[in-house]
Amino acid sequence: MKCDAVWVAEPYKIEIRPVEIADEPGYGQIQIEVKACGVCAWDSYLFQGVTGPGPTPYPIGHEAVGVVRKVGGGVTDFKAGDNVFLGTGGNEMMSQYLNNIAAGAAKLPKEIDDWSRWIIEPTCCVVNLLNKTQIESGDKVVLVGCGYMGLLTLMGLVRGSQAGEVIVFEKRPERRDLARKYGADRVFDPYDKEGQAWIEELKAEGGADVVIEFSASNSGFELANELIRHEAGKLVIGSWHRHEMSFDGTRWHLGGLSVYNLSPMSNRHYTDVMKQTKALLDKGIYTPQDLVTHVADYRDCQPIFEKSISKEDGYIKGVITF
Repeated sequence: MKCDAVWVAEPYKIEIRPVEIADEPGYGQIQIEVKACGVCAWDSYLFQGVTGPGPTPYPIGHEAVGVVRKVGGGVTDFKAGDNVFLGTGGNEMMSQYLNNIAAGAAKLPKEIDDWSRWIIEPTCCVVNLLNKTQIESGDKVVLVGCGYMGLLTLMGLVRGSQAGEVIVFEKRPERRDLARKYGADRVFDPYDKEGQAWIEELKAEGGADVVIEFSASNSGFELANELIRHEAGKLVIGSWHRHEMSFDGTRWHLGGLSVYNLSPMSNRHYTDVMKQTKALLDKGIYTPQDLVTHVADYRDCQPIFEKSISKEDGYIKGVITF
């Protein structure tokens, strides 16, 4: 069966091209009619031609939601007509239809009016991150960078963790406002005098128990390293998507630093996280729908990819609909 999909035709150019998928899902698979798919930072890199799966052209996407059309052999948890989100299974999900492992899906409510509000895969990544980090009662936590993933992490820290003081460093004023809205105890621009003073104060106090880096920049990573507790601190890497970074191995070793990786591949039981995430969404711990700023039909989605780089018009999260 052929259907439309979003392809990176060449760096910085999106085209709609056909893909071929099997008419029937395989054993342990479900076939999905995709209704929406989020634009991840990784998709933004792929749009630029950075660390693609091979030479262009290539299809992209891994944050799909939609409706089950068919189920393959051995699948008992889903039936045709179920609304689902996909938390894992492939990187070619910006497509009208796809076959995906059933274990990589979880159910959504029966009635959905706006599919762009149900992009859940990134929240699964954040839940996995906070599960693995094991924040202890009263830990001082620093969050460097408060874009989409940083703000989701802030929701989890403030609404659903044992964290004590949560301090945010973010250079964009509109995102600092959002960090305050979502409950950060202190919010600073790392480049102004007040922010610089707090950086020095944190360093003088011995650093934060946990530092979570979501800036996706060399300067943000350097700041995160400066603010880690001098002994037995925890550094959570959230934004090393597709490039090399350098660090002071001596400091990491002598400080007894524990480094945590956001990647789903860090958890062999990651599929369990999807059901945990749905439960936390139901409780209101996470509200990712509040952070979606740009939505476009797949046939006119080039501007969203461009804004995912420029961050124009208050861009935080883009969603492609089908």
